[in-house]
Amino acid sequence: MVPASLEFITWETIPAVVETQVVFPARLILVDIRKEKTMNPADGNLGMDRPISRKDLSLGSSYSRTITALFWLLVAQAESSPFPSEAPMNAIELLTAFSGKSATQYEEFFRFSEEARIVGVEIHAVGTESTTARYSGGEEALNEVNTILRFTTADGAEGVSGVDSYFEGEFSEEHLLELQGVAADLLALQSLDPVEVGTMLEETRPDLSDASRSSIDIALWDLAARKADRPLYELLGAKRDSMEPYASLPFYDSLPEYVEAVNEYAKLGYTTFKFHVWGLIEEDVRLVELLQQTFGDAPYRFMIDLEGAYDLEDALRLGGQMDEELFVWLEGPIDDELLAQYGELRSRLAIQIIPAGYSIYSPEFIRQGIEAGAWDAGRFDATTVGGISKGLELLMIANDAGMSIEIQSWGHSLAQAANLHLMLANERTRYFEAPMPKEAFEFGMKNGDLLDRGRVVAPDGPGLGINVDWDSLATADFHVYSKLDLSVSLE
Repeated sequence: MVPASLEFITWETIPAVVETQVVFPARLILVDIRKEKTMNPADGNLGMDRPISRKDLSLGSSYSRTITALFWLLVAQAESSPFPSEAPMNAIELLTAFSGKSATQYEEFFRFSEEARIVGVEIHAVGTESTTARYSGGEEALNEVNTILRFTTADGAEGVSGVDSYFEGEFSEEHLLELQGVAADLLALQSLDPVEVGTMLEETRPDLSDASRSSIDIALWDLAARKADRPLYELLGAKRDSMEPYASLPFYDSLPEYVEAVNEYAKLGYTTFKFHVWGLIEEDVRLVELLQQTFGDAPYRFMIDLEGAYDLEDALRLGGQMDEELFVWLEGPIDDELLAQYGELRSRLAIQIIPAGYSIYSPEFIRQGIEAGAWDAGRFDATTVGGISKGLELLMIANDAGMSIEIQSWGHSLAQAANLHLMLANERTRYFEAPMPKEAFEFGMKNGDLLDRGRVVAPDGPGLGINVDWDSLATADFHVYSKLDLSVSLE
């Protein structure tokens, strides 16, 4: 049933500029969304691919739901909350619950007005060969695509986010296409509050992927923090302004390459390193032994990420080989669903045990893991769980239980920054994950380098603090561009 206050507005009543470009070598594709027609002088279609992601991201196909009308979304403005009684109904309530202090001083920066409504939605999908990598010995190389979402408002403000997706075989614009499918809904929003918008999208777009929800949520938080002229972590309740990073390394084909990588990235100031390994017990034990022999007296520490490759027996064997003096934790040794086996690992091993955190991360699952005593620390990535709003909710659950959360931050600079701001507002997160090679993940950013004298710091400036070099994005090995702009019709 359609609420009486929900209006439908067609393309005939609101003109807009809509354009999509997909750039390959000697290839140009233009898509006219309003006519649902693809024009390609080469093959006549977009060639959509289905991603296979190490993060188990499922991005629903959205081209079949191409924009045909604008919807004015119904905004709940009554005093009674549409959420369950224990859940915040808006960003101010969420901030207050998370920090334990009133956040009413920030209310104006989330407030909607006709003068501040979203009038432009711009999306870029960007991929470079320099970030293509393997993350275990049992999988093929994955192409990483950074999907950047940019809101512009009628009063000249903007909000930006970046979310990474992974594809086997070729780069894909699938995340962009899904966001493109909800662009009209975003232009029609009568709320700029990320919690309210998230609730509305759950009702109006229940099949929207968590990756797209994350893109939207993070961009709205960035928008609010920019309006407040504050770094996002200050809005969230800053606990610190820097933290210790570790260099997170992709999979290498040989043992000597791991040693060489440690020596190379130590020159940048890193002293802690995480390895993505074979997922084969004999090979992985040899790596652990090599690290013990080579770096036993060095000021370095290490982590092993197994991507859920082992069974309980192999996990016990490798974990027993890892001494606490040299190794920090064993990550994702078995399937995340096996909470009882995680609990057994934790009880029988001295090394810290944490989950992979990529595919299962709901509040209910976090609570189950806590109750089962499954982990020494939980794990999630704000760009996969639904954004800053969901991240704050998960942190509150963990903090209430006294459990640490080692937030992930593998991805390009915008994704790194979103997770960093959460970490700086949460003192129980010990390490920042810095993906290597470092410069490759800073592509297209003017200030993507977060490392400062061996510490990671939030970039200067309000919001996420990352400044995108928009013109440089088109120079990537893969680039898709889409824009829906109402400001043209308002001039």
